[in-house]
Amino acid sequence: MGGRQQAARRGQPGTFTVITGDSSGVSADVHDRMPVWLAPGQAEEWVAADADGAMAMLLTSEPPAMQAYRVSRAVNTPRNNTERLLEPVQGPAG
Repeated sequence: MGGRQQAARRGQPGTFTVITGDSSGVSADVHDRMPVWLAPGQAEEWVAADADGAMAMLLTSEPPAMQAYRVSRAVNTPRNNTERLLEPVQGPAG
């Protein structure tokens, strides 16, 4: 995914930003935005590029193949942090 990170310094927390664009594919059924994806090995080229070059890379990026499936509504609570949340559920999410 395309993003930027700034390490913590002088008592301030670190930050991380995910760069998003218009949604496509299976993501479009869920949300109108999605992360912009860089191909493996493009990170250094993207960081070194000027603003126009970096934007061109983002605009021409291709998302990885994705599959959509229903998961438990428990994903909406931050204290729930287990791999079981990734498992598909049948029928309405519960």
